[in-house]
Amino acid sequence: RKYALMTPNCTTALHLILHSLGIRKGDNVINQECTWVAAAAAVLYTGARNNFADINEENWCLDETSLVKKINKNTKAVIISDIYGNMPNIRKIDKICKENNLYLIEDSAEALGSRYYKGRAGSFGIASVFSFHRTKTLTTGEGGMLLTNNKKLYETCKFFRDQGRNKFQTYNIDELGFKYMPFNLQAALGYSQLKKINEIVDKKRWIFFEYKKNFNKMKNIQFNLENNNFFNGCWATTIVIGKEYNLSAKKVMSILIKKGFPVRPFFTPLSSMKPFFNKKSQVLNKKSYDISSRGLTLPSALNLKASQIKQYSKAVIEVLNKVY
Repeated sequence: RKYALMTPNCTTALHLILHSLGIRKGDNVINQECTWVAAAAAVLYTGARNNFADINEENWCLDETSLVKKINKNTKAVIISDIYGNMPNIRKIDKICKENNLYLIEDSAEALGSRYYKGRAGSFGIASVFSFHRTKTLTTGEGGMLLTNNKKLYETCKFFRDQGRNKFQTYNIDELGFKYMPFNLQAALGYSQLKKINEIVDKKRWIFFEYKKNFNKMKNIQFNLENNNFFNGCWATTIVIGKEYNLSAKKVMSILIKKGFPVRPFFTPLSSMKPFFNKKSQVLNKKSYDISSRGLTLPSALNLKASQIKQYSKAVIEVLNKVY
């Protein structure tokens, strides 16, 4: 990307983009059901509304068929979220957005290091964002980054990031902006990690392939997407348990926690949460609710050892084999 602005976190970066694009009350933005709440929260901060689309069964990201059905006269933008290192079918989604004159924004918070064909995560749409939260591949404790090739959007975001400050009169503001400036220690920590980003991504991918190796005899277990057209940065190794097991992720988690193996769930559909509650979306976005109910996110910290991954894999496999 030609231009970049660091922010205190990824949520503020998303809000800054939406506000600078003129998204306001009366507009709606299409988001995917399963992602971290930041993408949907940023829309509400502008006064606009979310319109939740279903996710794709293969990549767990925005489904292009569902997207087409969600577009209406008030739709102004589409946010795609690259969850767990996965990325959606961006070529098709980008084409749909261009045909309908919609802004495409890429939430790459979880996909640093991923590549869709030859395009890196964070290089798609009018603008994109990364997260440097304490759990992310590159971390500054908290932090985010906004990227774009659009100079006008960059200048507008830069203006609103610093309270709408007048360029020439230090203590005057021209418009009401936001206090979304980062600080130097964040930037220094991020820069030190950026210099070894290939090493960090390689470790994330090693963790992913260690899990896959341990699960190689297990049937009907879906891992993060990886194929000839897609290189996964593997922020967090995640599995979706096959329907054949007739076992919910919630049940598996309960058993694992009792055994002393902490585990995190798949993202909960946003339309089930109080701030974004939408009964219609719950009925229409069936794949999101189904996949979420069967998904587990496995420990993926950079300090994991092969013996720990093997021990954890064994615990999960034992739970699944008892009921299969």
